[in-house]
Amino acid sequence: MIQEKLTILRENNVINDSVYDYAQEVLKFMKAQNIISNEDEADTFITHLAMATARQYTEETINSVDQMINEQIKADQKYDEALNYWNKIAELAPVSFRENEAEYFHLHLVTLLNH
Repeated sequence: MIQEKLTILRENNVINDSVYDYAQEVLKFMKAQNIISNEDEADTFITHLAMATARQYTEETINSVDQMINEQIKADQKYDEALNYWNKIAELAPVSFRENEAEYFHLHLVTLLNH
């Protein structure tokens, strides 16, 4: 499912080849780190990652995560682990992410690590 979504996004020029390749690299990383056991578990994360990466090229911005939710994420026992993984994923990126985008990835990763 996620592969089909990424292909459609690329074919319709929503994401470029660099973003597509980055999403593939992150999927491999997530499987290698046992964050996910199959690609479709990361469907929401990877779709968001692809769109957020594309937004960094256009400088389109999004709102930050709600402050109360952000506090809950930071208080979660998996937060430090999620942050560590996010830093490695962000290092692979063809662009730098703004902090408000990163907050959503922290949320996604905490959720994935708790399942």
